[in-house]
Amino acid sequence: MDRAELADQWATALTRVAAQAPAREPVEFDKLLDLLLGCLVAEANLATASAVGARLVETGYHRPESVQACVDVLASGLPRLADVDDRERVPAVLAALVAGFTEAARGRQEDLRGALVAARENIERDLRASEARFQELFANSAWGMVISDLDGVVIRDNEALALMLGRRRGTPPPRRLADLFHSDECDYLVSRYAELAAGDGDQMHEETVFRNADGEAAWVRIAVSVLRDGEGQRTQLLTMVEDISDLRLLEDKLHRQGTQDRLTGLPNRQAFVGGLEAALGVGADLSVFHLGLDDFAVVNDGVGRSAGDHLLREVASRLLRATEHLNAVVARLSGDEFGVMVTHGPRELDVGAVAGSFNDALAEPTYVDGEGIAASATIAVVSLPSADNDANELLRATDIALRRRKRQGRRQWCMVDPEQNARYREHYRLAASVPGAWENGQLDVDLWPVVTLPDRGPVATQALLRWEHPELGTLDRERCEEILRDTGLGVPLGHWVLHHAAELAAKARSALYLELTPEQAADPDLVAVVRRVLADTGLEADQLELGMPAHALGSTDGLADENLMVLVDNGVRSVLTGFGKSRGDLACLEDLPIHTVRMSESVVARLARPDPTALFTRATMDLIPMVREVGISVLVTGLTEAAQADWWAAAGADLASGPVFG
Repeated sequence: MDRAELADQWATALTRVAAQAPAREPVEFDKLLDLLLGCLVAEANLATASAVGARLVETGYHRPESVQACVDVLASGLPRLADVDDRERVPAVLAALVAGFTEAARGRQEDLRGALVAARENIERDLRASEARFQELFANSAWGMVISDLDGVVIRDNEALALMLGRRRGTPPPRRLADLFHSDECDYLVSRYAELAAGDGDQMHEETVFRNADGEAAWVRIAVSVLRDGEGQRTQLLTMVEDISDLRLLEDKLHRQGTQDRLTGLPNRQAFVGGLEAALGVGADLSVFHLGLDDFAVVNDGVGRSAGDHLLREVASRLLRATEHLNAVVARLSGDEFGVMVTHGPRELDVGAVAGSFNDALAEPTYVDGEGIAASATIAVVSLPSADNDANELLRATDIALRRRKRQGRRQWCMVDPEQNARYREHYRLAASVPGAWENGQLDVDLWPVVTLPDRGPVATQALLRWEHPELGTLDRERCEEILRDTGLGVPLGHWVLHHAAELAAKARSALYLELTPEQAADPDLVAVVRRVLADTGLEADQLELGMPAHALGSTDGLADENLMVLVDNGVRSVLTGFGKSRGDLACLEDLPIHTVRMSESVVARLARPDPTALFTRATMDLIPMVREVGISVLVTGLTEAAQADWWAAAGADLASGPVFG
């Protein structure tokens, strides 16, 4: 649907429900629609949507059915024209439109009431003309009206009020005003009318509940005015009645849309946070379970999105059943995440057992088109948080713990560790600030010599990424790569490091050794980037040594393997990094054109003080000669002491780098 179609649908819907054609200039619905679309942007002022509602009333679309028609059309049409990030604003924009309509309609009612009162008070000057005007307004008004004496006895009502309350034509009006009132509101309204009759004010406005002919509740808005005789004495009360039942239903619907998940019927994140804030505010003993479904995309992609929606509804139902014996609130926090807040006594809840019961409940298959699908969840738990905890920050902590736990496996649960959570938050804060650091020149490379063992002659320069952080000081390559794993900048930043380091190496007339991350090794553009860097910097291909992580090679997609072979064919020298941790490392040496292996950091760290009798030491000393026998060099990096260099030279390694070499 495009914008013009939605504007036409809107105009058609309003024309269909209008009692008569608007008396003023035609409404330009396409321009009003543009104003509403502008309100969907996160920072937009919703007052514009309220103004659109008021504009509808000004142009003659003032009946309650008109605003209902607007919402029916726009609630489905606006999300189709909005960006994905703006669709959550649709309920708020519609609510603002309804509020503007309601306020303008109330003003219109005030104008009509003023006209009636003025007409009544001018009887002395022109009794017959005023009486005729009053009678016409009273009889033909779309608003319900009733005139009563100061004791609450009904003198007269109009046909609009009878229709509004469902009375059959010709049925006499109720004898007393109190007969119109709903039992829940009767005592209050009787007292308010008595105050007006006694001289306490001249007007009264209320949103209240009347009783229709079937005894059911009817929401109304009333405006009550005092009528006076020629001497200014109070004689009667004029009550104007507007039926707002549809508007109340609409407001309730919009409220539910703002706090209820449409797919599952559960409270949404906003409602869950509100409940959590209230519970924390009164110091309740509670536990919060944050559930993330494991590999939910498998169902959406493998069976279909309708199956995924079915599974989400089933998960909601099963979590409700699993918490029936608990004082719990279950909510859907986002696409495949759910929250459960359990209120309990101090130390009464076995959170591990509860978490296990959730996964037990989710494990049984549910069938969609003959396919049995089920779910499991990874769960982060906060138990007995202090009353001064912020609800949003608490969910932020569970969200971080949930994502970190998912990296370690599926169908697991964990408690949120405050100290660990603080470290994770610092990590993610750094990850989020990488673009600014790159732009501001805080990222650069360190250059370390690669030397031969044992004569220490330089053969190449190793380039390592460095971040000069203004608060934390220097962050080394290992920390930088750890941070970059949680960003989308690992590959483009790696391209920049390669180009920058190649420029420096070319100027120094030195060979360059640079290690790639797994993402860079499997980058489909890697070969093209390397060729461009060599062309731009003048560095020769055989002067460039690129390190490929052992665990990135031999993967099912084979992208890193293919990149390595093409680069070697182009003259680039290959280094297998992270060597010595698994049997698959040796398979890489047999299957791929490897020139050098770089021993794993963990192997180097373990052999910082080698025990010659230890099995690991002996196995490493046997492994290196095997590699050297087939013509492959062995590189050891990160050496800090001369004794380390001597030991690795004796073990058969022929290349090394690290602070010990300057």
